[in-house]
Amino acid sequence: MSKIISIGTAVPQYNTSQDNILGFMQEAYGDDNASRKLNVLFHHSGINTRFSVLPDFGKNESAGNNLFHDQAKPGIEKRLDVFKENAISLAASAIENALEKLNTTVKEFGITHLITVSCTGIYAPGIDCQIIEKFELQADIFHTSVNFMGCNAAFHALKIGDMIAKTEENAKVMIVCVELCTLHFQPKNNHDNLLSNTIFGDGSAAVVIVSDSAARLSHQKGMTINGFYSLLLNKGKGLICWDITPVNFEMVLDAGVPDLIGAEVNAILLNAGKKLNISTSAIGKWAIHPGGKKILDTVKKKLQLSDEEMKYSYNVLADYGNMSSPTILFVLNEIMNGELRSGETIFSIGFGPGLSIESALFTYDE
Repeated sequence: MSKIISIGTAVPQYNTSQDNILGFMQEAYGDDNASRKLNVLFHHSGINTRFSVLPDFGKNESAGNNLFHDQAKPGIEKRLDVFKENAISLAASAIENALEKLNTTVKEFGITHLITVSCTGIYAPGIDCQIIEKFELQADIFHTSVNFMGCNAAFHALKIGDMIAKTEENAKVMIVCVELCTLHFQPKNNHDNLLSNTIFGDGSAAVVIVSDSAARLSHQKGMTINGFYSLLLNKGKGLICWDITPVNFEMVLDAGVPDLIGAEVNAILLNAGKKLNISTSAIGKWAIHPGGKKILDTVKKKLQLSDEEMKYSYNVLADYGNMSSPTILFVLNEIMNGELRSGETIFSIGFGPGLSIESALFTYDE
């Protein structure tokens, strides 16, 4: 078995209220019809604030990269330049935060395996190589990347980390997800674009995974990884998509996503329970990816969950919006920072392009 012994998080310095972002976007669209639609979407989003590496994502133009005010529609090259300038520092902050919780440093801890995750910026050599250089990790360290897999990509990284820790008893796996979603804003007046502009923000999260035996030896508490369940719903393949255009990475987020998830979520939970050998009644905590308020509302209703059971997901959505891949790790971090009993189970589920469903079961051990 393997165990998550720490989760670190980081967000950029610019913290902007939804009201300010709404004003910025209405001005950028310059269209009364779009402004009315945005007003409705924003005030039903369940989001209070979002973070961005850009000071002008919400009219904070005093310093830094004024990407959207310098140029009405910056091209993909300019956006990726900003990603390269900002992603590594955010990822590094998440890594340092994860290790601070273990009362250690990168140098002292001795990372043996590095897995990086992103779908909002792609270049080579990439973030993994920059992290190795920045922290002066061993040149022969195992490193790999999960790219362009969307909101549930953290699950794919966790699967890799789990397999590594199960086969290498002394492995010290570091996973880091970093997404700068706000770089890809553009004032395109269709429902998919309006919806994605309403919810996405920037953030990073890092996870430390070790073998269960290593955790016991070091007296480290955390979440044992019991297993994963995946499902690809081809009938929803056009509902969540990423498209690379000359302007940006364009997000397709169809309004039909919550209904499809709602129609399938009970069957998903049933099949996951059979594979992972757990009943719904035995689940102690729920970590649902906050892809949007309507998704959370639908899952809550279909699974008959309480406000208390859903609070971690709603809290992350309210405070940060949807940051794509790091978001579910923010939810798990909230759970780890809360009240957990030894032996308590945590069930997590995420949704991504395809339409792909990823889920995982954890048990908290002291």
